This record gives sequence, structure tokens and C-alpha cells, in this order.
Amino acid sequence: MIRYETILKAIADEKRFKLISLIIKENSEFYVCELTDALGESQYNISKYLKEFKVANLVKIRRVGKGILYSPIEPEEDFLKLLFKAIQSIPDDYIKKERELLKLRVNLRKDNKCIAKIQNQNWKEEIEKNKTN
Repeated sequence: MIRYETILKAIADEKRFKLISLIIKENSEFYVCELTDALGESQYNISKYLKEFKVANLVKIRRVGKGILYSPIEPEEDFLKLLFKAIQSIPDDYIKKERELLKLRVNLRKDNKCIAKIQNQNWKEEIEKNKTN
């Protein structure tokens, strides 16, 4: 039972739930800086949430040089399969803005590495536009 509690506690907060929803719906690998910018959260918080997801076995990591890419696990247990399916069934509007920002942010990678500090004017304009929506 402790495992189920750990999983449910890890996603119980709205910000953590949006993060795991984003990761599961996009079903790809992301750097912390990309998730941070897409969700408008601090790097500290996103890293903390991802650590909770790792402990709960919801995400896996892959090291690339000094960077770490996070992606959803391939659920094997029925509980996790159903949980992931439930999250995927949430209407896209729930995290539409975050998904759009994440896709834009990932496109700014150089040599498949995350750019820590964004100086791209298009990104800044997109952020401002999404703040008003």
C-alpha cells in the first residue's frame, strides 16, 4: 500500500499534476529548464517535483553530458497503466498552453541540449502572449 500512497501523493498537488500530465501526454524526454519555462515555475520546484516522480517510479532519467532528460516510464503494473491512461484521457485544454510552450521551448535546443538562458526574442514574445491568456 505504501507504493500507491507514494504515487498518489506525488501527483496530488495541482502544479505537480500539471507537470506529470505534460510529461505523460507529450511522451518524450525533457530537460528541467524546458519544463520550468513551459510551466512558469522555478527550476528548484520542478526539480523537486521530478525527484518525487522518480521516487514514485513515474518517470525515468537519461543523462546526456551534464544534463538529465526526464521521460515517463513504460508502466507495467495495471495500476500505473490505468493511471497513465486516465491522465491521457484528460481534455487537452487542461494543459494546452503548457504543451504549446514546451514544444516551442524544445525547438530551441542546440545540439540536442537545453539552452539554460533563453535570449531568443520569439520565446520572450510567446511567454508574454501566454501570460495574458
